[in-house]
Amino acid sequence: MTSIERAREIAISDTWLREAPESFRRAVIERCMLQRFEPSQVIYSPGDGDGGIYCLISGSVRVSVASADDGPFFAHIMQPGIWIGEGPLISRAPRVVGLSAGRQSEVLLLPLPAIQSILESQPIGWKAVARLTFDHLQTAMTALNDLMIRDDRRRMIATLLRLGGCRLAPGPDPVPTPIDLSHEDLAVMANLARSTAATILHGLAQADLVELAYRRVILREPDRLRALLAHD
Repeated sequence: MTSIERAREIAISDTWLREAPESFRRAVIERCMLQRFEPSQVIYSPGDGDGGIYCLISGSVRVSVASADDGPFFAHIMQPGIWIGEGPLISRAPRVVGLSAGRQSEVLLLPLPAIQSILESQPIGWKAVARLTFDHLQTAMTALNDLMIRDDRRRMIATLLRLGGCRLAPGPDPVPTPIDLSHEDLAVMANLARSTAATILHGLAQADLVELAYRRVILREPDRLRALLAHD
């Protein structure tokens, strides 16, 4: 169980809040509350109204999307320190993505009324909100770019690196990165047949690049995976 003090330290470590004005950063942290979720427990769903902005403190959180015709499908995994959920604050519209816990997880919640109050007194905070949205746009563009990789193996490697938070550079944590998704979910996210995804994953495991477990893939050698992606 993470203390509120430690949770605040993790939340501040993310680039978004670390680079925000000090007064805004302090106001955000002081208004957050710590929440805990069990594996697969829904945090919010597409179509939900308000709720607030969330920062993952421990565990993992799966981001799901749904089209007009199908879904929802998992689209991304949040790693600790990442913030998400500013959509209703900006659009005043229902949420377009959902969040659920990949395993036992802890999040900090900044309720929507709290962030609205902060922004009323500190309008400069809107710049920080815009930065957060820009960060999420970059993640979405990376995912879109990776889905256009024609080679199946390279597309799966790119997907794994993005989910592990180390697609373009090493992640902040040197220990192996767990991705809490089934092989079937990974196949969908990499736009692969399930049998093709399984063959690729087992090949990566035989090369000691990943470790396969029940509903989990652990990235053992992200640097080597990035090298394969660059040179294959």
